[in-house]
Amino acid sequence: MKKITLLLSALFIFGVSFGQMKYLPTKTIVVILGAQNPNIDYSKFSDIEFYFTPELDNLYKDPETLAEASGLKDGMKLFTKNTADAKQMEVLNAYNGTNDVIFKKGLSKVSYVFDKEGVVYGKFWGVNPSFTGSDAYLVKNKSQDSETLKTLLKELVKKGDTRKLGKIKKGKDYSWQPGYKPTTITVLDKDGNSKDIVELVKGNPATILYWVHVNSKFDPIPGTKSGKDQDPEEYNNAVARTMTLDKQMMPLFDIEKYIYGKKLDKYL
Repeated sequence: MKKITLLLSALFIFGVSFGQMKYLPTKTIVVILGAQNPNIDYSKFSDIEFYFTPELDNLYKDPETLAEASGLKDGMKLFTKNTADAKQMEVLNAYNGTNDVIFKKGLSKVSYVFDKEGVVYGKFWGVNPSFTGSDAYLVKNKSQDSETLKTLLKELVKKGDTRKLGKIKKGKDYSWQPGYKPTTITVLDKDGNSKDIVELVKGNPATILYWVHVNSKFDPIPGTKSGKDQDPEEYNNAVARTMTLDKQMMPLFDIEKYIYGKKLDKYL
């Protein structure tokens, strides 16, 4: 019986970190495209540093307009230089926030790995299981050569590799490309202090940066409770809001699961 108890204890302990990557990023940053949601406990994602861009909430204040501009019903499409048509740019140009570069350069569709000097070491598209997993392929340079995330982290964390800073030709903008540094983007930490992305991504052997949109006003808790004695329409709306947050926060759960080996409970 004692042996069984010890075995179960060991499984519980190791289960917390089951699937954890061998070489972990020394810093994982998530920039929330919008304000901090006071109803969400971000601390449960203990391996992630969160930063916020409250002025970007303006992009989500009119779902119908955004839906029409993007061609999507949910109005949550983010605009990039590659997909923007005249209607999209009309909406985007109406927004005069300081961080419009995030959308104009298409940064929100790409995740980045930085070396200790704050130089882009590699980049990959999206934030989902196939891209956060250890076998994800990352573009290493302008020639589109690729490598797995686990290999890049080994190079950065174990070997202490850095990327040689690329040469800049006059009139060319290579920022955010492998071998180059990012541009200044001001974000807020959880206490409202201003931080510069350029400074946040340097000083650590391996930093990963993700961009994620999470609704800043929805409260996930009412939708997790029983609908007994509640107005059916309001309860259904509450559940829908909770489901929306679960979906939007999926990248956060995936980062914890596929990189750090932690399976966290969703709201529903």
